[in-house]
Amino acid sequence: MAAMTYSGDDTVAEFERHRAELLRSKRAITALFVVLFLAALVASIYVSRFYPDRLASGLPRIFEYFGTIMPNLELDKLFLSRGDDGRAIPGSIAYWYSDFWTYIQLIIETIFMALTATIIGAAGAFLLCFPAARNLAPNSVVFQISRRFMEICRGVPEILYALVLVFAIGIGPLAGVVAIAIHTAGALGKLFAEVNENASLRPVEGIRGAGGNWFEEMRYGVVPQVMPNFISYTLLRFEINVRASSIVGFVGAGGIGTELNRVISLYSDDRVVAVLLLIVLTVTLIDLLSERLRTHFIGKEHFA
Repeated sequence: MAAMTYSGDDTVAEFERHRAELLRSKRAITALFVVLFLAALVASIYVSRFYPDRLASGLPRIFEYFGTIMPNLELDKLFLSRGDDGRAIPGSIAYWYSDFWTYIQLIIETIFMALTATIIGAAGAFLLCFPAARNLAPNSVVFQISRRFMEICRGVPEILYALVLVFAIGIGPLAGVVAIAIHTAGALGKLFAEVNENASLRPVEGIRGAGGNWFEEMRYGVVPQVMPNFISYTLLRFEINVRASSIVGFVGAGGIGTELNRVISLYSDDRVVAVLLLIVLTVTLIDLLSERLRTHFIGKEHFA
């Protein structure tokens, strides 16, 4: 009996020693990561010159800039329409937004560009995300090719793709749509693949046991689980693509960005604010709409 007690005490002591070693190892690794993080943070501050004195001296200039680009609106003329000669009266909203319908036409073009690019990109992401999921890929070769291809798609900014495509296929919305669609396929593909990796494999194993092939396993075992999240991410990406469509216009790829680039180039500061306000309003409305759609597809309980 004494021998058994001694053996039990020895086992407990051995367990405690092993546990203490694991804790020391974990603390050492944590300390190492903290030191590396702080070193990277200091290096980042030095490289970016993110110094408090520079920030404090530069912030007031932001407000000075906004003061120079605000429109010269006069209260007594604010809501006056065009005069007898058909021209808008300076100091009125009509004068500030004299190109309002041009802006609206370009905003609509921007929205359709984003919508088309999102649909094409989401379709590409849907095809890529299953072989790019570690737990669903048919083999490691297909997995690596799918992952690397998506990294190439999302690793290059949309505006660079648009610049190349404008040179290849000409100025216009088509270059912007293709550029944004390529980036969307890579970005959504990664998100979709991560959703797939968190899906339950029990339905897949059941279909496999019944003799189903890989495509049937994906279609009936995975897609029903992940589709609500796919829709949610696609709607989120649509919001991002509306903003991206506004940017690619700077290189001639269509949309409201083309007009924004023009008014900036002409130093029409009040028109810059007019265009920016419309872009912000458009993105806000799309955000509110997509939030309702996400709630419809996913359910309110997931937003609690």
